[in-house]
Amino acid sequence: MTQEFVTYEQALALKELGFDEPCLAFWDGKNTDAFYFNNIRDASGDYTPFQKHDRLKWFGAPLYQQAFRWFREKHGICTWIERLYTDDHVPYYRYSCEKSIESPPNYNKTWITLKEHTTYEEAEQACLDKLIEICKNKQI
Repeated sequence: MTQEFVTYEQALALKELGFDEPCLAFWDGKNTDAFYFNNIRDASGDYTPFQKHDRLKWFGAPLYQQAFRWFREKHGICTWIERLYTDDHVPYYRYSCEKSIESPPNYNKTWITLKEHTTYEEAEQACLDKLIEICKNKQI
C-alpha cells in the first residue's frame, strides 16, 4: 500500500514548496524509514485525516494523485503519461507537463521528457520529480 504515497524525498520537497493538505499518512522527519498511517479518530469514531502534528518534524505523505492535483490547482500545471512502443513492440512510458498561460504569445509552456521509463510507476515518480524541479527553479 505504501507505493500509493509519494516518497520521503518528494514529500519533503512538497512541504518546502508549501504543500500542507490533509493526508492519510505521514513521515517522521527524523527518519526516512518511518512511515505512519493516520489512525486518529474523533469523538464519533469517524476517521480523521492527518493534518498537522504537534511535532513540527512530522509531515504529510500525500498520495500521488493528491500531489498531482495540488500542482494542477496551485500552479496550473497539468500532466499526463503516455504509453508508447518501441520498433520491437516493447511498451515504455513518457510523461509531459503543461502550464496553460492565458494570453499569447506563450499560450502553453510544456516540459516533456524524452527519457523512456519501463513502468508507469517509474514515469509517475519522474514526472513528480520534474514538477518539483519546475517549481523550485521557478520555471513557471
